[in-house]
Parts: sequence; C-alpha cells; structure tokens
Amino acid sequence: MDLEKLNTWLTLLANIGVLAGIIFLAIEIRQNSDAIRAQTRAQLAEEVTELFSVNMNDQEYATVFMRGNNVEKLSAVEQYQYYRHRSAWANYWLNVAYQHKMGMYDEAEFTQQMINIRRDMEIFPGLKVHWCAWRNRASQELIEALEGDLSGSYCTAPE
Repeated sequence: MDLEKLNTWLTLLANIGVLAGIIFLAIEIRQNSDAIRAQTRAQLAEEVTELFSVNMNDQEYATVFMRGNNVEKLSAVEQYQYYRHRSAWANYWLNVAYQHKMGMYDEAEFTQQMINIRRDMEIFPGLKVHWCAWRNRASQELIEALEGDLSGSYCTAPE
C-alpha cells in the first residue's frame, strides 16, 4: 500500500472519529439539558412548597395572611408580613415566567400557572392589590401573561 492510500484511509478514519465525537457530544448536551430542566422543575416545586408551608405551620401568620387576602385592616407589622410573603410569591411567579422564557417550562404548564394565579386574584382581593403595587418590578412577559388583554386597565379602579 502506498503512502497516498494510507493517508486517505487515515483521513477517512479521522473524519469518522470526528463525526462520532460530534454525535456523542450532541447526545450528551441533550441529556444535560434534560437534567437541567428536571433540576429547575424540582427547585420551583421546592420554592412553592416552602411558600405554602409558611402559612400551614403558623396559625397566627395564616390568620394575618387570610386577613390580608381579604383586604382587612392589618397592623404595621402584619402589613409588613403580608407584603413580604406576597412579594416572595410574586418573585416565584417572575421566576416561572423567566424559566418559561428560557424553555424550562412548557407552554401548557405555564399557561395553567397563569390561569391559577388569575383565579387566586379573583378569589383574594388582597392578592390583586399587592400585584398591582408590585407589578412595576415584573417582566413584561409576566404582566402580559397575568393580565392578558387587560394589561393597560387591570390595575385601575373601576369608575
């Protein structure tokens, strides 16, 4: 076998090796993306569980939370507690919107989350009051997802 044929075969083998490496790398990247998506989902679930458990483990705080949701009079300390807790929820929503934008939340799941939040705002007037005070910190995507076609008038008082 002459040197030229050997060189051709070695080049072919090297190209096959590069192609196999690229295929292997693509598979690894996909597996890594799936793992990151699963980790993100687990983190979001943990965050929401923590937010729910605050109310469930402290009856006094749960009472403050329910009174705030019903727009009842709260002391200054209670207002602070309610505001901070609702701000934590709003930050969670913002995180969900960001994760959706990054492809970590599929469209159907994100839409259902937004429907659930809007439903809660209808049930608990204090939640809507807090959202309207907090919304200037939110992304445009979250505002549009929560307020939909009412984006310009959602937080204005009816005349």
